[in-house]
Amino acid sequence: MTGISTKSLGQRIRKLRTDRSLSQDDLAKALGLHRQSVSLLEKGERDLTATELDELARFLQVSYDDILAPEVKEPVKGSTNKGIRFQPEKLKQLLLFILEEVGGRPNVGETVLYKLLYFCDFNHFEKTGKPITGMTYRRLQFGPVPQLNQFSAVVEKMLGKKQIQKLEHEYFGKPQMRYISLCDPDRDALSDGEIATIREVTEKLGRMSATQIEEYVHGDAPWEVTEHQAPIAYELVHWRTEPYALYTEEEVLSMMQDAAVADSEKHLDPLSQEEIEYYENLLDLSNAK
Repeated sequence: MTGISTKSLGQRIRKLRTDRSLSQDDLAKALGLHRQSVSLLEKGERDLTATELDELARFLQVSYDDILAPEVKEPVKGSTNKGIRFQPEKLKQLLLFILEEVGGRPNVGETVLYKLLYFCDFNHFEKTGKPITGMTYRRLQFGPVPQLNQFSAVVEKMLGKKQIQKLEHEYFGKPQMRYISLCDPDRDALSDGEIATIREVTEKLGRMSATQIEEYVHGDAPWEVTEHQAPIAYELVHWRTEPYALYTEEEVLSMMQDAAVADSEKHLDPLSQEEIEYYENLLDLSNAK
């Protein structure tokens, strides 16, 4: 199928499965295969069909590259968005806060969680020009997903410290991976504005099923205009229209003008006493007319 050997592909699939605490039976059910077929895949004794690849990527919430890349990629140290730095501690607190808000709902599995993270980061960027975590999100066919090595590194540390628990069970007849919070978020690590954004997102989208939130995110401009599997640029939030845009065009224009004035004022020297008296005289003359 690609430059990757069948044996390496099998090892990659096994690692992706075990990283999520999934059994071969779980994966077989998701792909519509017998467990023996999954075993052969992981041993490198069976090819992966295009249909199975699509189902595997959807189920594991990864890109095709995460499955088929000939070599394991170097960890991404920061966001591909220029000037935006990934903050692992912020991701940890965002995860804990989302799980505290909606983690107990049966619909909030990994698919829904990924979309809630995306909207928290992108909505906050639209509001403030800064995301909460700075995490990279990629455009997959079923919606945006976090950069795997950024997300997984934080989750593995949290699992090791018993701050969260990862569970797998059935939801409407399909395997669902979900996370349970075992500790409270550190609210001091999040600003009031960030907390407000998180609550807005969870209140609006936290009751959607995986299918509903996938359909919803497919109308969001940042996902729509990005090439398949490419990183989604935060700046694309400015292409949003209703119901995704948080501000009208007039409000955006006004904010841009205010920002431009503020920036220009930063470069102006304070008025001298002579200039103050000059403008006061102008004001007096104007009032006398």
